[in-house]
Amino acid sequence: MEVRKIRQLLQRYLLGRHTPAEGHAVEQWYQHFDAEAPVQLTAEEEARISEEMWQHIRPALVPAKSILIAFHRRRWVRTTAAAAMVSGLALGAWWYRQAGPSSTLAYHEVHTRNGEQRTLQLPDSSRMTLNAGSTVRIADDFRAHRHIEVVDGEAFFDVKTNASAPFTVQSGDLHTTVLGTSFNVNAYTALHTMEISVRSGRVKVEGAGGGTVLTQGKALLLDKTAHTLRVQAMEPDALAWQHGSLVLNDASFADMAVLMEKNFGVRITATSATVKATRYTTELDLHMDPAQAVAVLAAIHHLKISGIGNQVLLHE
Repeated sequence: MEVRKIRQLLQRYLLGRHTPAEGHAVEQWYQHFDAEAPVQLTAEEEARISEEMWQHIRPALVPAKSILIAFHRRRWVRTTAAAAMVSGLALGAWWYRQAGPSSTLAYHEVHTRNGEQRTLQLPDSSRMTLNAGSTVRIADDFRAHRHIEVVDGEAFFDVKTNASAPFTVQSGDLHTTVLGTSFNVNAYTALHTMEISVRSGRVKVEGAGGGTVLTQGKALLLDKTAHTLRVQAMEPDALAWQHGSLVLNDASFADMAVLMEKNFGVRITATSATVKATRYTTELDLHMDPAQAVAVLAAIHHLKISGIGNQVLLHE
């Protein structure tokens, strides 16, 4: 079991938001350690282990108050239990053996083809709009577990507030928790960046580099090549795709080619180093004929096109 899922399980348990099956499994795991003869530790060793556990748990799980409650309720200060909590591996293996694969969330996938957009009303009455060439996974038991994974592509969410069931979105390394909002996730796997933009309300975004809360009009940009995160003002054209436009703003050749294929179904290649080094800036109507869209793109950048069907070569 993934460490992230183990942490989420423990977090739900400590906050009292677990299912009966999850609660039973965690209780049995605790009893597994209670059944063993306790390891005799000195006061200094207990203090050291407690501090090590706290330093590992604090960034990933729950506020200090909840953790302290758990320490008083359970005898966690044992060498075996400490190692299992820090790594997460012992609980993962034990949980998998006890509950099996069916204990994890089941999903179904939703796709859009290149050039297709689609709006769905989710079981909780939230709305999700998928951009072209996108794939998402939606939890089957969505009313209880409002979780969506953006596998590839771009999606806009207009979320209904439900304090008892957080709305979460996983996109690559970024985990977004919705605090009542409408927001956009641009997570095409072939692009070198990933962007989360907030149109209204707030979202909490967490990743390997830490977490931040984005408010209305803010965006978080992840550079997947440089491995950097930056909070900035939301781009005015971040939602242009919902209004029928593809906006390229100083895009690299590689990113431009990805977006042209996703939105128009046209595969653009180049052999010229100059063409590949060109930065592309334009706005294209998504209702245009693909050949016309490529012609406009080429004309604006003083380039020529050749090719057959949906295979296009840009050259000088």
